[in-house]
Amino acid sequence: MNNLERAKDILEKNRYTFVLMMDGKIIKTSHKKGIIPLMEMIRDNRDMMQGAVIADKVIGKAAALLAVAYKVKQIYTEILSQQAKEVLDQYSVFYQYEKYVDYIQNRSKNGQCPMEKLTKDTNDPKTAYSLILKYYQEVLKINLS
Repeated sequence: MNNLERAKDILEKNRYTFVLMMDGKIIKTSHKKGIIPLMEMIRDNRDMMQGAVIADKVIGKAAALLAVAYKVKQIYTEILSQQAKEVLDQYSVFYQYEKYVDYIQNRSKNGQCPMEKLTKDTNDPKTAYSLILKYYQEVLKINLS
């Protein structure tokens, strides 16, 4: 079983929302929603992301740009948005998904995810990271830096 298959297996069996693996070792798991696990990983251990494998319940454009920014090698996701697919294709990141959607829905299921909206006008990973960090700090009052 390769790292991507193993990360997928761990995600599904343990009902995690996020798994990050490097060289066959689990680096981070989480049950938190959204891109918070990815942002926490960037804050706490960004150097461990280069060449890593991610398994995540949902990958939208914001998560795809963060993965690109920190040089993630492969991604498995249950749900992949069109904009995320375009980013991963543009930056040649290998990915697998179960379901492809036009866009990621917000938690109320009545519109687009705020992170997907926030990053819709950029394909630059560093710009996306700055926008996301600012949103979490100023709008949600969560410190992820």
